[in-house]
Amino acid sequence: MKARMVVAMGVASVLGCTALAAQAVPVRQGLVPLGDGHLFYEVVGTGDPIIVVHGGPGLDHNYLRPGLDVLASSHALVYYDQRGTGRSISPLDSAHINLAAFVADIDTLRQALGYDQVTVLGHSFGGLIAMAYAMAHPDHMKALILMDTDEPGSRFQKEEARHVEAARTPEDSMELARLEASPGYAARDPATLSEIDRVTFRSMFLDPKRVDELNLNLLPQTAHNGQEVARLLRADVANIDWWPELPTLDVPTLVLQGKADPMPMAMARALVDSLPRAQLAVLSSGRFPEVEDPEGLVAAVSTFLAQLTR
Repeated sequence: MKARMVVAMGVASVLGCTALAAQAVPVRQGLVPLGDGHLFYEVVGTGDPIIVVHGGPGLDHNYLRPGLDVLASSHALVYYDQRGTGRSISPLDSAHINLAAFVADIDTLRQALGYDQVTVLGHSFGGLIAMAYAMAHPDHMKALILMDTDEPGSRFQKEEARHVEAARTPEDSMELARLEASPGYAARDPATLSEIDRVTFRSMFLDPKRVDELNLNLLPQTAHNGQEVARLLRADVANIDWWPELPTLDVPTLVLQGKADPMPMAMARALVDSLPRAQLAVLSSGRFPEVEDPEGLVAAVSTFLAQLTR
C-alpha cells in the first residue's frame, strides 16, 4: 500500500520560521533570455534548488514573498515571474502565452542556473504548470510539491465553484462589483486591480483578515498584462484532463492542501491516489499556507524532502 503523510494541524514552530522569513534575502537576481523577451528571477537562500511556480494566471511571484521564504533555510528558492508579468517580458499572443511555452521556460531557467535536478513547487494555477513540467521532464525532477493546486481536469470543478460562492460574503460581492465597474478597472490601474485581488482572495483564507498579509501591490506590467495572460493561458488549458496520465508520473510528490481551501479536499486525496509516489499534508490554512500556517508548511516540506535522501 502506498505510504501517505498527513501533518497534524498546529505543529509547533519549526526551524524558527518567523526568524527565517526576516533573515532570508535575495542572494541573486537576473534575467534569462527568451526568444522574444526574458524571464526575471531571484534566488533566496542556499542549498538544493526549489523552483517556485507562482499562481494566477496573470500574477507575478511577489505575492509569495516573504511568506514562502521560510523554506529558504536549507534550500535555494528560485522565484521567477512568468512571461508577460512582473519583470518578465514576452509578446502577448497565443504563440507565446501557452502552457507549452511556460513549461519550456522552467527548463530554460533550470539550465541557465546550472541545475541538473530540481524540486518544483507549484502554487494554485502554478500547480498545473508544475505537473506539466514533471510529465515533460521527469529526468530533471527530484520532487514535485503541489501547494493548493488547481485540478488537472474538471471532475471537481462544480464543487469548487460552489465552495467559492458559499465562502464569499455579500459585502465582498458588492465590493467586487463596485471595483469592476470603476474607471480604475477599465484603465488597469495597479491599485484598483490589487484591491480586486485582495477582495477575491479574502474568502480563500481560514481567517479572512489575514489577506492583508499578502503582498498584493501589483507591479505595473502585471496589472497591465495580467488579464490577457490569464485569458490566453486559461483558453489553452480549458480542456485538459490529465487524470488518466497521472499514474505514469513516477516522481516523488507532496500534495499540500489547506483545510479551508475552496478546492475540495477530495480532489487532493484523488491526486494522492492517482500519483504513484504521492503523500498528502493537510495544513491549518486556506489557499495561502505560507501566511496562515508557515510552521506546518515547513514541517511538511522538510519531512518530505528529508525522506528523499534516505
